[in-house]
Amino acid sequence: MKYKFEHLNKTHTVEIKKSDGGYQVTIDKKDYDIVNYSGHDNIVSFKLNKELNNIYYAQAGDTIYLAVGGDYYSLVLERGNVFKGTGAQVQKGDSVQSLMPGLLVKIMVAVGDDVKEGTTLAIVEAMKMQNELRAPRDGIVKRINYKEGDQVEALKPLVELEILKND
Repeated sequence: MKYKFEHLNKTHTVEIKKSDGGYQVTIDKKDYDIVNYSGHDNIVSFKLNKELNNIYYAQAGDTIYLAVGGDYYSLVLERGNVFKGTGAQVQKGDSVQSLMPGLLVKIMVAVGDDVKEGTTLAIVEAMKMQNELRAPRDGIVKRINYKEGDQVEALKPLVELEILKND
């Protein structure tokens, strides 16, 4: 998935790809291999170059606030970005995850349902805000990994889709 963010009046491109044992993150054409990642309570922990890192985050509207190693950043999502209007959500092609841990308030679909791109799949409450998690594309609900009332882990698949062959 590719994203664009604005920081200090400069647009940055971030691409995230699944790799063996983690993710390859490319920020402005510079590659980083992320391994041993976990997310909990508005924090993501991971190893980068064999060093443990923690990123604390919060999102309000189109702005993501990060605290990394004592430095603070405000990232504004570029207009038209895939995150626009979807709350704290991550889309990985065939599944949807919450960016932040939270309470699964409502599941709007059932296994076997046909969904269209943009359909609300679930609502997760995080940081006193309710976030609608939407389908990244047309598909069929293959698996729901949590039930209403569960605490949802950050970056763990919440709803998995079977993508229709013509997509």
